[in-house]
Amino acid sequence: MKHHPLEPGLLQVLKFLALFQVLGIFILRLPVGAAMGVEVTLVRWLWLSLSGLFFLVIYTWIPWWQKRLGRVYVPLFLAIASIHLILEKYLTLFWFTSPEQQELVVLLLIVKLWFSIQLIALLVAWQYSRAAVLWVSLGLCIADGVLSLPFVMTEASLYTLAIYLLLARAAAVTLVAVGVQWLVDRQRQQRAALTEANRKLARYAATSEQLAASQERNRLARELHDTLAHSLSGVTVQLEAVEALWEVKPREARTILDRARQATQNGLTEARRALGALRASPLEDIGLALAVRDLAKSAAARACLQLDLDAQDHLTNLAPEVEQCVYRVAQEALTNVARHADAKSLRVSLRYETEGLTLIIADDGRGFEPAEVDGAHYGLQGLRERAEMLGAVLQVESRSQEGTTVRLVVPTTPLVE
Repeated sequence: MKHHPLEPGLLQVLKFLALFQVLGIFILRLPVGAAMGVEVTLVRWLWLSLSGLFFLVIYTWIPWWQKRLGRVYVPLFLAIASIHLILEKYLTLFWFTSPEQQELVVLLLIVKLWFSIQLIALLVAWQYSRAAVLWVSLGLCIADGVLSLPFVMTEASLYTLAIYLLLARAAAVTLVAVGVQWLVDRQRQQRAALTEANRKLARYAATSEQLAASQERNRLARELHDTLAHSLSGVTVQLEAVEALWEVKPREARTILDRARQATQNGLTEARRALGALRASPLEDIGLALAVRDLAKSAAARACLQLDLDAQDHLTNLAPEVEQCVYRVAQEALTNVARHADAKSLRVSLRYETEGLTLIIADDGRGFEPAEVDGAHYGLQGLRERAEMLGAVLQVESRSQEGTTVRLVVPTTPLVE
């Protein structure tokens, strides 16, 4: 028999089946036999019928057997139950039934064993392969038929009836057991597919977590690039100049050193500001519209820009990921304007338009050629990554000495119920 992991609930069924077989002798078999005029003194076959069934009760209700036998435990139960079934019938007919009652008892036991053989075949179908089901079903039916027919050969009508019963039983038992085995096999396949799907889902979740961590590292890299990198590179150049002038022009060297100290303090301030902005706490405190307003006013104040601000009020029911994306794009774009644009005026707009939620940040600064910096500029790369994560559309339009316009459109804005 092909071995599968033990089906859930099978051991409980074996335990109660053994117990119910013992109770069935007293509840069903003796009353039915007495009603049909087939009586066998209980004392005469008590040692035969009940001894095997009591052993099966002990076998299934004491865990020691299962621990000792392992995977042999279930096949041994089925083998003992099958042997007991056939042997108990044969010995009952041969030893304990009078000749004048044997033919009637045979027919009664054929019907009685129909149910018992069906149970054993279903247990095999529950745990093992289709080939095992065929072998057990047909084997038990044939073995019982071979033992039954000699007892009804003297009466032609009973012999024909016995043949019909045996054939019908073999067909019914086999077909039902094969059908159940097919259903169990399909269930196994579905469980295996579900297990594989869960494994892939767990792997996907781990990959998503790694991707989120990678995106967060990229975001931190962009923040550090826009704060510490610029400051440290400037301080490095100034310190190299101090080293070159220290001996020959100490006054100029000291002046440069003072500038380097001031640049270091400015860089530290910017780094603290960037680290504080990583959590985007203004979104939690005042909402997206006011947070973008504050960003625009702060950038305009730092770079002495004339500000044209149009931020729509009451941008409510926005999903958190939408707010984060819009806020980060605004923050990055405004930081670039304040540091690199050398502009005189700044226009910031945040409104619902026909295309969706739209953010526009435009300046009249020196601009740049996108082809010259595309793929190598952390700021532009960061803006595109944030837009792609949300499925938004990001446009960056710029020409040298003609300013820059950043336009972010969220076509479908998810709502928070």
